Parts: sequence; structure tokens; C-alpha cells
Amino acid sequence: MAENKSETPFDKLKKQAAGFPDAPGVYLFKNIHETVLYVGKAISLKKRVASYFNSANQQSPKVRALVSQADHLDFVLTDDENQALLLESNLIKKYKPRYNVVLRDDKSYPYLKLTTREDFPRVLISRRPVQDGSKYYGPYPNLKLREIIKLIYRYFNIRDCNIDIDGKAERACLSYQIKQCPAPCIGAVDKKGYAPLVKRVQWFLEGKHDDLLDHVKGEMLKASERLEFEEAAKYRDLIASIEQMQGTYAMIISDKIDIDVMALAFGLGKVLVSVVQVRQGKVVDHVKLTLENELDQPFEEVLPVLLQQYYVPGVFVPDEVLIAQDWLGEERYAVEKVLSNYKGSGVIIRKADENWRRDLMDMAEKNVLSALKEDVQQTNLLVELKELLNLKDLPRNIACFDISTLQGSFTVGSAVFFRDGAPEKGRYRKFKIKEVQGQDDFRSHQEMMRRYIKLLEREGNPVPDLLLIDGGKGQLSHVKEVLDELLEPGYGLASLAKREEEVFVPDQSEPVDFRGHLKVRHLLQRLRDESHRFAVGYHRIIRDRQAVTSLLSDVKGIGPSRLRALMNRFESVKAIQEAPLEDLVAVPGFSKELAYRLYQTFHPGSPIQS
Repeated sequence: MAENKSETPFDKLKKQAAGFPDAPGVYLFKNIHETVLYVGKAISLKKRVASYFNSANQQSPKVRALVSQADHLDFVLTDDENQALLLESNLIKKYKPRYNVVLRDDKSYPYLKLTTREDFPRVLISRRPVQDGSKYYGPYPNLKLREIIKLIYRYFNIRDCNIDIDGKAERACLSYQIKQCPAPCIGAVDKKGYAPLVKRVQWFLEGKHDDLLDHVKGEMLKASERLEFEEAAKYRDLIASIEQMQGTYAMIISDKIDIDVMALAFGLGKVLVSVVQVRQGKVVDHVKLTLENELDQPFEEVLPVLLQQYYVPGVFVPDEVLIAQDWLGEERYAVEKVLSNYKGSGVIIRKADENWRRDLMDMAEKNVLSALKEDVQQTNLLVELKELLNLKDLPRNIACFDISTLQGSFTVGSAVFFRDGAPEKGRYRKFKIKEVQGQDDFRSHQEMMRRYIKLLEREGNPVPDLLLIDGGKGQLSHVKEVLDELLEPGYGLASLAKREEEVFVPDQSEPVDFRGHLKVRHLLQRLRDESHRFAVGYHRIIRDRQAVTSLLSDVKGIGPSRLRALMNRFESVKAIQEAPLEDLVAVPGFSKELAYRLYQTFHPGSPIQS
């Protein structure tokens, strides 16, 4: 059958949606590069997906933007709505689609990880929990985790090494000598004897301080009776530390219950979340989170996604999750079942509607409203910028570009990315300029911008609301030539000149008047300075790598992979030249003979060991 050449992309998607089954499942919007733009669930795939193409939903600019970027649709059938809910959550975690509600991880609040999968567990800091059999506690954005770990290793006697334990080591390390490790490495303790130490750490991290205190006081008494006064003093110090920590917590209820209190505030394209953590009846911490919410979805759509992204397998799950309003229906029970499976016992999600539960919610809401106030101030700043530069869209997403070169050699470019006025380093990009010979800042900017736009297409990311160039009117006009070829009209573009700190926009000969808008100018300067820092740093790496290559070209046995290992281990050529022999031997892939040979390159006449 011949293809209908008059059929628009919108018609193509609408026709595809009409062919979806009237059954529960998950649907996906994908672009031409197979990048997933959005994942949704539905009782009826046919009815839900068709709704994106009706006149009511097409009134929403964000729904129109989603549909305009999609090339085709896909779906997965499930037995019921509960299965669809779980599959949707897993696919969102996997793909992190731009238009879904996604927990922002640019700050990546750390967790404490107890490696319970190991025979002799340790405590580590982990940026994100994974399903590896360990237990995770947190997140802890407000506490000094390294100090907590230091306290654990000092008083709880668990190992702090990363070696494989087989009990056959020739000798124990210093930690054993100072009685801060029971030395399973030499077989001084077996798994059964080590287990109570791990249990103490779990009590501590789960906030079960009363149970821990009772246990430690008993151990102190036993040590005293054995006349082991040094050991008893250690327990005494641990008791004092726990009691001091307890003194910083506010007692809320007498019941020893674990609760997370979640208050949500809806901003522009985002949801701010305040989580008040109650452990064993005491408020122990407060966590601030941000959810991306590009489609401005309501509470009942956001909450299940938040819960399933915040609580993952291995992470500590409380007995109750308190929310500000009723959440009824099968979806709530499905999420409760998921969290209960993670915890190993029942978990309740309920409205904070009485007495102390309402007091806890008031505390969480006070915190989230404070965060919302700050967010509104930032949004107002972006509104000012939009009006000053006459932009089509609010510049929530800004990319800034810079070129760094040394008299036309080792020319590189950088693109840094700010969202809502804050850097997102995971979306920084760097470019080695390949097509331009010699020093030509204009053409270098053109090459970088062309490659950046094509990279966005491959990644499935939209063009930022504002593209900011580090330069003057010349750089601006040359970049505009490229963007006019690649983009539809209406993109945001400006340049910031170093000399007079003047901001230029296309088709305007005079700089933008920023009088009375110093905070907005400062935001652009922050972007420019960050892009310059990133470009200069990358330029230094390229230059040093070339210097190392030239310097080591005559050293037999050092090829590209070993060269990379050297550059990863040392920051500069000077650091390699000054490195002691033992540091060179420690570089991955370097034998003793090769390390000695390299060392002699910088230190002629040094004797070679046989």
C-alpha cells in the first residue's frame, strides 16, 4: 500500500494510537532515534493514548511539545493496572524520560551502605542505592557522613579495609593493633562472632538507640567485671556519643515507630518535596528533593512515582509514610504492597489528619513552602531574563559555550548546562575542534555548535531555552548562521563579551540594557565563568596528554592504554616526572620493569633493580 505523503507526523501518531488495544498496559512515546520521551500507564491503552490527540489536551503547550518531538508510539500489555504501575516505574527508572516525573539526581544525596552481602560487612558512602544485597540508609544531605563512618569504625569494631577476607593473611593491620577491628583477615574472629558487631551498626543506623544503649551498657559492665578497663572506657565513650546524638533529636511520640512525612509543593515544571524522617519516635533529619514534572502532572500522578523512585530495594523503608491529603484506590494499595515487600513487613501510606501526625506534616509543609519561596525568586529572575532578551520561552535550561586554544593549537570547546539557575554537571559536554586549522574563534564556535545540536538530537534532549556564547557580536553572528540552518525560528541566542561585560542578541546592534537587573547579569556571568573554567580545564588535559605522548614516545612498552592509565593517575606531566618509583609501579598495567624504565627517563643514572 502506498504511503500517504500528505499525512502529517501528528496524523501518523494519532492513527497509530487508534490501533492500540483496549486493555491495561504501559505506553511509550519515542523519537526518531528510539529515545524514550515519556512512559505512561493506562487501564485502557486505546482510550488513554488517544486522549493526547484530542482538542482539550492539545491546548497544553507541554503536551503539544511532547507530541511534536515524538516519531512513533509503543506499548506493553499487562494483566492488570497494578502490573502496569510497577512496569511504568521500572521503565521510568531505566530511561529517565524527559517528560516523566523524575527524581532529580544532580545533587545525588549520599547514602550509607552496609555491605551485608559480604561475610564481614563494612560501611561505605554510596551516591545511589543499587540492588546488590546491601542495606542502604539515608539519604543524608544534612549530615557529615564521613564523621558518622569515622564514629562507626572507632566504636563499633567493624573492618574498614577493602580486601577479600579468607582468614589467611599473614598479619593484621594497624586497626587491629589499636583495637578498632577484630581482624577477620587473620581468622581472629569468625562470621558468628562478627555478626553482633554488624547488628549494633544496624541498630545505630536505624535509629534504635535505646536498644543499642541497653546492649552497650551491658557490654561495658561485662568488660569492667573482667577488669578490662580500657575496653570498658571505650564503651563508656560510645554511650556518651549516642546520648549526645539523642539530645539533638526532638521527641515527637512515645511509640517507637519509624515514619517519613512527605510534603509536596508544585512549582513551574517541577515538584519540591520535604521529607521529615522520624526514627523510633524522634525527628532525626530533614531531606529536600526536587522532581522534574515537565507536563505539570497533578498530585495523584506524581505521588506514586515519587514513592517508587525514593524507596528502592535495599533502602530503609519506614513503618508509615504520611501525606497531606487522601489517596484512595487500587494504586495506593499496589504501592503499599511494593514498599512492604522491600521492608519485609507492612507499610502504611496515610493522610496526616490528627494530633501529632498533623504536627509532623505542619513541620514538613513549613520546610517545603520555604523552599518554594526560594524557587519562586529564582523563577522571577528567569522571567526578567526572558523579557530582557525577548525570548520565546522561560529560560529554565541554559547552555553556555566557550573556546580555549593556545595560538591555534589544541583548540577545544565546552558547553555547560544550567537548569533553573543551577549547574547540572551531568549535562556538560566538551569538544575537540577537528575541522578548523589555526586560530579561528568564529569557525571554532560554528563547528562546536553544529556538533552540539546534532548531539542533542542523538540524545533525545531538546535545545536549551537559551544558548549563550562567550564572545561578542562576531561570534554571535557566526553561530546564528549555523543555528538558522539547523533549527526552526524562535530559538534563544545571546552572547556575553568579556571586555565590557556587554550582552548582545541577534539583529540588535546595541547591547542589552541591564541597568537595574544586576542579579540577572550575574547569572549570565556565572554561566560564562563556568564554561570558561570547563574549557580551560579540558584544554590543559589535551595539552598535557600531548606533552606526555611526545615525552614518552621513546619509552618502549608505553602505548595508548598505558598512556591513559598514566594520565588518569597523575594530573600533569610534572606530576609524572616527580612521581616516586613506587607510585609508577602502582599504575594499572605497569610492570616493575616498565616503571623502572619510565623512572629512568626522568632520572638518568638511577640504578635499576633486578
